Amino acid sequence: MEMLSYYVKLSVRNLRRNALFFTLMITTLAVGVGVLLANLAILKTMSNDPIPHKSDRIFNISMNGWPNSNSGHDQPLYILRYRDAMEILKSDIPTHSLAHYQSSVYTRDFESKSLTRYSAQVRATTKGFFDLTDAPFAYGGSWQQPNALELVIGDSLNMQLFGGGNSVGKTIEIDDKMYRVVGVLKPWRLQPKFYHVTEDQGFELTEDVYAPLETALDAEWGIAARSSSTERSTSPSASRGKNVFYLQMFVQLDDAAQKADFLNFLDSYSQSLKDAGEHPLDINNRLLDVNEWLEFNEVVDDRMLAFALATALFLAVCIFNASSLLIGRYHAGKFESGLRRAVGASRKDLFYQGTVESLIIGLCCSVLALLLGALFLQLSQTFFPQLDNIGRLDGEMAALGLLIALGTTFLSALYPLIRSCTMSLSAEIK
Repeated sequence: MEMLSYYVKLSVRNLRRNALFFTLMITTLAVGVGVLLANLAILKTMSNDPIPHKSDRIFNISMNGWPNSNSGHDQPLYILRYRDAMEILKSDIPTHSLAHYQSSVYTRDFESKSLTRYSAQVRATTKGFFDLTDAPFAYGGSWQQPNALELVIGDSLNMQLFGGGNSVGKTIEIDDKMYRVVGVLKPWRLQPKFYHVTEDQGFELTEDVYAPLETALDAEWGIAARSSSTERSTSPSASRGKNVFYLQMFVQLDDAAQKADFLNFLDSYSQSLKDAGEHPLDINNRLLDVNEWLEFNEVVDDRMLAFALATALFLAVCIFNASSLLIGRYHAGKFESGLRRAVGASRKDLFYQGTVESLIIGLCCSVLALLLGALFLQLSQTFFPQLDNIGRLDGEMAALGLLIALGTTFLSALYPLIRSCTMSLSAEIK
């Protein structure tokens, strides 16, 4: 312990005496670590398992029930017709099931004196949405009737309309209709947002309003996501009886037997449609769990992987440059090393002292690297809006940044240290 204290004091003295040199070295390494850390934060969010405790038990439903064979829709579609979704929801095989589509509205607190309306993103869905996604309620719960004039709102909208707190029982106005708030969610950051990763929605914030599917259709809330049809539909409510494909569906199947039973159910249903002459395609239904669904939709952008490799190579260049600086510094200080060897310091002592010095440099480097990483992450999100809401430097990333900074500092110092310690005593004091 006494020797460690001596090494620390000696290292601090060296850092002060060569402040400009070590500032240059620390900055060189910190830039490389910071760029890499910002990129890793983005990749971590992209490749994150959004619901790890049951991601292997939640499945997207894709079916190929397109009414004709000349449209290129021979592969399973992840969007379904209303009547197909309703038949699937009747099945008691899944533990939980949901159907949904995306919309948007303008809303206000009905009792507010202000007429200001707030834009709100809507998820029109079924009651099973909250159990399947484990949406965290702060107050209240879900609606009980499929066509109730009741809503669940998110934390952000609750703050805008009611200033936060328990707003269950209050009324909000949308398109001159009144809806009662029955539930308020806690702040909910679900990334990727697995239930809607298509159309580049995977990293959007969770919704402001969750409404019963039937209520949203009756209110004619528009479909703000992909839809396809073979016949004209004049309104969302009219889509119920039309060949309009727009609903996405997910189910929770807790074991292999349940999954097999449900897939048989889907195949039987598709076969019944085929037998009725509703579609000419071969039966080809697909169930992909959460991580398979994310991979299928290429949520992790290959360009980000390539950029991560480029930043890793850039960090390697920074390590090489820092190592070259240290070689020059140790060469300039070889007379001092010779004197220390002459008065009894061993090569091992010199190596230990150099290691302590590199760790101190690494700690300084890690602090600067975290600051630069946060800056580079902010710049990336500013210049590339598609990266907005993606990536943050949380505690795990900060710990990783510390380890990378310490590791790169030690790597940059390793070769110069070995050269310094293996130089002969006569050459050092010559």
